Amino acid sequence: MRLALISSAALLLTACGGAEDETVMTADHGAMDHASMDHGDMSHAPADEALAPLPDDGVLPVVTVSAAWMRPHPQGRDVTAAYFTAALAEGSVDRLVSASIQGASSVELHGHTMNDQGMMQMRAVGPQTLAAGETLVFMPGGLHLMVFGLEPVVDGDVVDGVLVFERSGEIPVRFAVGLSAPEAD
Repeated sequence: MRLALISSAALLLTACGGAEDETVMTADHGAMDHASMDHGDMSHAPADEALAPLPDDGVLPVVTVSAAWMRPHPQGRDVTAAYFTAALAEGSVDRLVSASIQGASSVELHGHTMNDQGMMQMRAVGPQTLAAGETLVFMPGGLHLMVFGLEPVVDGDVVDGVLVFERSGEIPVRFAVGLSAPEAD
């Protein structure tokens, strides 16, 4: 039961959520204000551990990106979150290594984890591997792009960005700004 409640809380938690997401649940079933959540050191660089290069199977990966969207800025903040889904149309494996958003001072790959005190924490995560037949999903409460220093965006805006993959290179992406994910095509 406790694991189910923790999992439910993680699904409901959104990355640096807006006004509607100001309360999150802790593992001990208490509520807390989002501003008091432990976000850790948000200025850290990617892990120092060097990853082994991906194997070259002779097929250049082709990555498709869909459902790209970004939350409007919470009032008074210059941080927001962006989400997307990526899949391989060709090739056997690729790795998302970084991202950029036009006008942002920096963008980090982030995820949520539960600490020993039962509190959700956002942390930068390393590169994310995308294998054939799998889908890489960046969504509220899970993996997300943390966007820093972008001028405020509002519902209805569109922001250009780039996802950088180890083997397929730069993939241009247009992020629709909204309060929730765009409707599936």
